[in-house]
Amino acid sequence: MRIAAYALSVLLASSLSSAPGPGQDTKSRSSEGKESMFSTREHFAKGGIGLINEHLYIDLKSPTNSLIVKPTPEKEDRWKGRSASKREVVIFYDGKVWLPQDLPDHFDLSNAVVVSFEGSKVRFFDFHAMSGGYYRRASD
Repeated sequence: MRIAAYALSVLLASSLSSAPGPGQDTKSRSSEGKESMFSTREHFAKGGIGLINEHLYIDLKSPTNSLIVKPTPEKEDRWKGRSASKREVVIFYDGKVWLPQDLPDHFDLSNAVVVSFEGSKVRFFDFHAMSGGYYRRASD
């Protein structure tokens, strides 16, 4: 009897731990034709500025691919890339914005943010925080 009760409790615990909880997506996360959470997690800008982390923001109203870098609370730099209609990928690392081909020798992806400018959307993934999503560009 004790073995049957133990087996039943293990079966119940495993079924409860695999069941989706409140707010969890019940759709399959397989790579076959499904979008990942990263590509479907929309963030909403305030005043045309999208927050990635405390040091990096996206200027979604700029006519160019544009980032606002705040390495310290007192200092603010702007990075401007190609026209907003052109696709571009950049990496924020060590307080600077880098093009992929220009990364320093000491580059460590676990401390980087990848930003992909894709026309009407700007996608990002912060590897340090293991979070990401996208912002829609502001339309006039």
